[in-house]
Amino acid sequence: MRSVLLKSTWHALLAVPVLLCAVIALAACGQRGDPLVRAREAYRAGDRISAIGHYQRYLEDHADDYDVRKEYTLTLGEEWAYAGGDRVPIIEELDWLYEQRPSDEVVQGLLSTMLISDGQAAGESERYEDAEASYRKAMAVNPEAGHAQYYLGTLYDAWGRSEDAFIQYRSAAAKYPEIPDLYLRLGSAYLDRDDNDRAIRFLEIVPQLQISSYLIPEAHCLLARAYFAEGLEDEAAEHFERAIEGCTVVGLR
Repeated sequence: MRSVLLKSTWHALLAVPVLLCAVIALAACGQRGDPLVRAREAYRAGDRISAIGHYQRYLEDHADDYDVRKEYTLTLGEEWAYAGGDRVPIIEELDWLYEQRPSDEVVQGLLSTMLISDGQAAGESERYEDAEASYRKAMAVNPEAGHAQYYLGTLYDAWGRSEDAFIQYRSAAAKYPEIPDLYLRLGSAYLDRDDNDRAIRFLEIVPQLQISSYLIPEAHCLLARAYFAEGLEDEAAEHFERAIEGCTVVGLR
């Protein structure tokens, strides 16, 4: 689920049919034997593998050409989004682009996306320190998105560091990313702290987003508990009716 989200993010940030094709169409000039021209022709023909090879040959002698190196990196990223594979070459290229022009928002977003993906892979292998480093770098590159803070929170939860997770969830929620699981986790954390008002505030966001519908019945269960704890039995009963099977609210009739 999360890898699909990240690859969808890559597609959205690239806006490939508009951005990359436009760049290539404007710049497609010169001799047909020129590796840059051949790279752009191969890309337009839908042959990303050949395009990548031609870009690499061109960049052997033009490593500092920012625009072409960005074209090459976008093509690498598009191939990864469709076929998977090694993230390291893409991250290395994005690192170089970011160092040259840290204000490039496309590069910021893509580098953050790839670092999050790298952090997920490390976390799934229980290499928690490596995952933490990747997430924190993603936060530094693109601090306003909120996604890296959320994923760092999930890492801390898996690591058994619930207080650190709570801090990251609060930080992520302040940026209002459309991640239903974030608000479910944060609402649950506030409920555990007997802060029912804040629990309700964040849990109500989950059904409002209309994303990840499988989380909505769980949110209704937690909302029923929060409203009941506040003495609001009618509201609690309303959410209880839409809650997951097996939901219990002690004392609710």
